[in-house]
This record gives sequence, C-alpha cells and structure tokens, in this order.
Amino acid sequence: MSKQKLQKLIQQMAGKKKKKVKKSDPRAEALRGRKHFSKGSGENDMVRQAQRDYNGSYISGDLGGVEVGNPSYKKYYKGLI
Repeated sequence: MSKQKLQKLIQQMAGKKKKKVKKSDPRAEALRGRKHFSKGSGENDMVRQAQRDYNGSYISGDLGGVEVGNPSYKKYYKGLI
C-alpha cells in the first residue's frame, strides 16, 4: 500500500475526511420502484374473471376501476334507459 493511500485511510478512520454519500433523485427512485408494480397478466385475468362473473344490481358501471354490468338487467331495462 502506498504511503499516500495509507494517509488517506488514516484520515478517513480518524473522521477528518468523510466521503459524501450520493443521494439519489426522488424521481429516479420512484421510477426504479415502479418496475415492481407493473401490470402483469395475472391481474388482467382476475379483472376479466370478475367482469364475467359479476352478478350484482348494477346495470353497468365501474367498481374499483373495473367495468361491470349485469347482462340480464341490461336486457330487461333496454327500452327504459
């Protein structure tokens, strides 16, 4: 180990010279985290299944971001709406 590197190491250990920790940009950090929340095929399958199996009282509407509707109600109320 060279004399200069040894002096730097001693200074760092003594606390005289500290390395600055780089703070990442909050925007870049958010983009890195977003990859974990990408829409996968499993989510789309669940949404489609919920749409097919919906048997509620909505003629058509939006429940939690999922378009749902009861086909028999649509047929029954077709002339009234």
